Amino acid sequence: MLLVNQCMRQLGYPDNPQPLGKFTGKAYLGHEGFLVEPIQQVERWGYKSPPDAETGRQASEAGFTKSVTEIQGQLLAGRITTFNGKPVPDGGCEGEALRTITKGAETAKEVKLPDGSAAGAGKDGFGEGFAEMVVSSARGKAMAKLRNDSRFEKVTTAWSDCMDKQGYDFDSPSAARNDKRWANATQPGKEEISVGVADMRCKQEVNYLGVGIAVESAYENQLIEEDAEILKDAKDKTARWIENANKALKEN
Repeated sequence: MLLVNQCMRQLGYPDNPQPLGKFTGKAYLGHEGFLVEPIQQVERWGYKSPPDAETGRQASEAGFTKSVTEIQGQLLAGRITTFNGKPVPDGGCEGEALRTITKGAETAKEVKLPDGSAAGAGKDGFGEGFAEMVVSSARGKAMAKLRNDSRFEKVTTAWSDCMDKQGYDFDSPSAARNDKRWANATQPGKEEISVGVADMRCKQEVNYLGVGIAVESAYENQLIEEDAEILKDAKDKTARWIENANKALKEN
């Protein structure tokens, strides 16, 4: 965003700069696939996500998107060729920033992902989120294998039996979380909270997360070998992009 805003200023459009992201230190991938949260959180919010700094960042970005003027949008995307007598970079300021960051380690217009699918990003390729997309695809592949693994099926059945003893009939954690009685509610109700707390306690009782992580990790280790080339490419490109970004920060 810093490079985009700098480009806009150089073109003579300093108004309404894009909000700069802030690194939170939080991992971009946790174990959210197992639907486990702290009991203290569920006691307050049920299955709803508590408001946090991330929500504020998203609101800031959404506010920026709504406030973009027509000419600003044209400069960002490169839909015009000149402004104030100055040439607009190919692909606009966003395109120029992307080329600066990915210089020497550009991605293809379409990349193959570990799960066998392909993703395309146009002529300038991918930028932010590329490594996350590749790793997320690999994890999705591992999770698909996990769901059909007898060890995970066994612990899920044990969880369901535990919930039944608490008076709740669910065959899986996703069924409990997505129950129509609260799935679309904006605020958690007493019943949702009660089910959520029982859910988390039963997961602790049967070691649902421990078994899930162990089985998932085994499949992930297999995939690291199977998809070594794709994963290494994402790792190497990200390292080069970080170098380019650090260089750009020092120069500006």
